[in-house]
Parts: sequence; structure tokens; C-alpha cells
Amino acid sequence: MKDIIRLEYKKMWNKVSLISLVALSVLSVLFAIVTLNLQYRTIDSDGNMVKGLSSFRALKQASEDLEGVLDGEYIKELIEKYDSSYEKEYLAGNRGFLGTGGMTKYIVSNYVINYAYYGPYMSNGNEKVGLDYSFLDSEENFYQKYKEAVLEQLLYVNEENGLFPYSAEQISILEQEIQNIETPFRIAYHMGWANVFGYFGMEYPVFFLILTFCLSGCYTKDSESGVDELTLACAYGRKKDMQARWIAGNLFTASAYLIYVGVLIMVHGGIASLHGLGASAQTFWFECLHNFSVGTALLVVFFCGLAGALVMANLVMLVSIKVKNAKITAALGGMAVVLMFRQASTYSQIKMFNPLQFKESALVTDFLFVGKTIIPYFAIALFLSAAYITVLWLGLRTSYKKYRLN
Repeated sequence: MKDIIRLEYKKMWNKVSLISLVALSVLSVLFAIVTLNLQYRTIDSDGNMVKGLSSFRALKQASEDLEGVLDGEYIKELIEKYDSSYEKEYLAGNRGFLGTGGMTKYIVSNYVINYAYYGPYMSNGNEKVGLDYSFLDSEENFYQKYKEAVLEQLLYVNEENGLFPYSAEQISILEQEIQNIETPFRIAYHMGWANVFGYFGMEYPVFFLILTFCLSGCYTKDSESGVDELTLACAYGRKKDMQARWIAGNLFTASAYLIYVGVLIMVHGGIASLHGLGASAQTFWFECLHNFSVGTALLVVFFCGLAGALVMANLVMLVSIKVKNAKITAALGGMAVVLMFRQASTYSQIKMFNPLQFKESALVTDFLFVGKTIIPYFAIALFLSAAYITVLWLGLRTSYKKYRLN
């Protein structure tokens, strides 16, 4: 069986799949270099304006003196540094700077603090970096205000969605969960990982399309890597080969996914560095209830992204065995991705069931109540992926014996 799987896996690395993955990799590199070079600029440690790709390395260097634990002493020193900084003076006279790709070393630390004040109304911009707040007189007051902001945002989002309003008991449970957020937070520059996450989300639908083209010929009769008379020679051989194709298809998907994520990590690590994995997740996703580091949270996102990709791969393989035509399979798979993308762009909570959604910030910030239990969205995404793949696999199995070339 291992030899059959190995053979089917090798057959999937054909011209179509190689060209598709190379094209996606080139797209990822060019998209990152062009957009980051055009959009971003920063104030370096000497007060100079650095533009383009080099602005990220300048920002990392400037941010080194702000890395640390956000406790009372840190807050006191941060206020003193910011009040006497060139950055504060510059932002006062350039009101649109932070909203148009501008960066300063204070955006991580100061955005976290400003979230405590603005809560669900937090955004980027010059007015969201000030530190003139009475709750900064002590570490305890700051974190209490921060946790109140988290609760305010979660209740606001729940009210806006309106599908499953929280009961008084659920709100009490949520308050306790928020109080369990570990403090003080760890602050660190993590723009490289922020870029990896951002571009991962933007290119994820493209990866779904790549899977459609790469796997459309898996069970078709008009493809070099598809099914022929030899495959169907006997019932036992048929079953073995069909199962081997399914396993190979999933292995191919995992391999292609690692290439896709690996290229993103390499290109953005080269541009902005891969520093900051140890920072608290709350400095990245303000309303995160989990006591994760940035590194742990990103692992959760990438693992759920793989689960979603496997769902898409199994969907394509099922269509392939049903229609037996690679071109039609690719067309139907492309239509499915378009429909998923359109549905994921809505505000409906139903999109939580969409595999294309398994790459969002919601994985580490959202949850559902089941009675009195809080179920994080990443657990729901993994459960849904397993359920989808099981159903699709059962659909494949029922097609084995019925498969005919004519």
C-alpha cells in the first residue's frame, strides 16, 4: 500500500501542480515586495523618515528599547519616553501619518493601552497613540480598564450580530474568563509576523484555487494522473488504488500548504524579521481570551488553515470522482471557491461554517456558548473540518465500486 501511495503522490507533482505552486510563490514574493515597498514608512531611532522595505528593519531597531513586560514601571517609563519623543511632536503636526502606512516604535505598546480606552471603537491613527489617561496611574487600574474594554467589545459584537444574545449567566461566565487573562503582557516588535498573517489571509482563497487545479484530475478519466483500465482491473486493486489516491491527495495538499506558508514566512522574515513570537497575543489581537503568545496563536491559525485546505482538497476529489472530467471538476471547484469567498465576505454568523474562514483572527478571538461552556472558534473550526472531511470521504468510498470509464 505504501508503494501505491508513493506512486500516486509522485503523479500529483505534474506540470500543472508545479507551475501552479511556482506561480503562487512568485505571486506571494512580488505582491509582498511591491505593496510593502509602496505603502510603508517609519520614523527610525534617529528621527529620520525611512521609506519602503527598509522601514521595517528600521522599526525593529528603533523598537528594541521598548521591548519588555507591560507592568507599572514600564508604563511610567513609556509615558516619560513618549511625552519627550520626536514621534509625539511629529504626529501632532502630521495627522494622517499612522493611517496611511506610517509606523513608529510606539504603535505596539501605545495601541494596547489605547484599546483599554476605546474598546470596540479602537482603530489605527494618530489619535489612538496618546497616553494621557488617568487609569495609567497604576498597573492594576490599567489592566482592569483593559478587561472592561474586552467585555465591552464582546458584548457589542454579540449585540450587533443578534443571533445568540448572551444570558445574564453567560455574561457572568464571560466576565470570569476575561479576569483569567494573564497579565502583565509582554511587548515586542512583531511586524514581520503581522505581515505573514495579513498576507496569509489575503492569499488563502488563491491557494484554494490552486488546489482545485492540482487535484481536479485525481479521479478523472481524461488526465495522465487519472483512472484507467488497469486501475479498475479487479475489485481489490480498485479499492486499494482509490484509497491510495485519497491519501496521496491529502498528503499533496499538506505539502503544498507547507510550501505556501513557508514562502510567506521566508519573504516576510527577510523583509521585516521573524522577531516577536514571545509577545503576548493580546498585543496582536486585543480581545483574545487565551493566554497565548503570538507564536502559539499563529500556530493555531496555520493549523486551522491546513484543516480548511484539506476540506477543499476532499471536495475537489469528490467532484473529480463524480464527474470524471478534469476541466469540469476545475470549473466546479473554482465556482465553489467563489461562492465561499462571497459568503465569507458577509456579516452573517453562518460564515463560521465556511472552510475559507479558517484563517481569520476569529480563530483566536471568537467563541460560542454551548450552555454554560465557552467553545473557542479554533476548536469549532477543527471539529467542522473533521466532520466535512469524513462526509466527503464517505462520498468517495461509495463511488469506488460504481466507477466506470464508459
